[in-house]
Amino acid sequence: MGKDFSTWITDRISEYDFTIGHDYSVHKTISPNLGKSPNGAAYSKIKHSGRPGKDYLLSVGMAKELAMIERNDQGRAIRRYFIQCEEELQRSVPEIAARYRRQLKARISAANNFKPMCDALNMARAEMGKTTQQHHYTNESNMISRIVLGGLTAKQWARINGYSGEPRDHMNAEQLEHLSYLESTNITLIDMGMEYEQRKGELTRLSQRWLAKRLEALNV
Repeated sequence: MGKDFSTWITDRISEYDFTIGHDYSVHKTISPNLGKSPNGAAYSKIKHSGRPGKDYLLSVGMAKELAMIERNDQGRAIRRYFIQCEEELQRSVPEIAARYRRQLKARISAANNFKPMCDALNMARAEMGKTTQQHHYTNESNMISRIVLGGLTAKQWARINGYSGEPRDHMNAEQLEHLSYLESTNITLIDMGMEYEQRKGELTRLSQRWLAKRLEALNV
């Protein structure tokens, strides 16, 4: 790793937005057995051998993600393993593999649009001599989420459905594609100089058209 475990794990937690209580937990003392997360998921144990009495319990999912991002022989071996699993899934059940690929593509697309949308908003407001605060970005995100999620923000939707962590990680492919389309369109509307309420109305109209086209495609 090149650094002590405590620094390494806290850096990874910060960089990849892992959530305490969902992805991991921290304990002063633990038993030799596997721990349990608040939602009942099994945890793998990683012992901190520096300062006494501090241990990290990682979820299986977090442990897998950490293993895949490491730039060492173990990380490469684990990445090859998951590639082989995907290839086997494609051979055995291609329709399931296709569904997972669509989900991944939609998640990446939605992630790629958010920062450019914030940048466009910041630039548009700067041209008007206005500063952009965090709540302005939140307003944009919530506006689009409410259109996609039936009037709910992403956090409200996640809470109602019992999800923890990043809400978009729990959305289906259609929801993510819908979000991505509206975020991309919102960038164009911001660049055109439309105010918030104008954009909200136009995005709502375009959202309805997007959904109608999807429905038509399903009925063909």
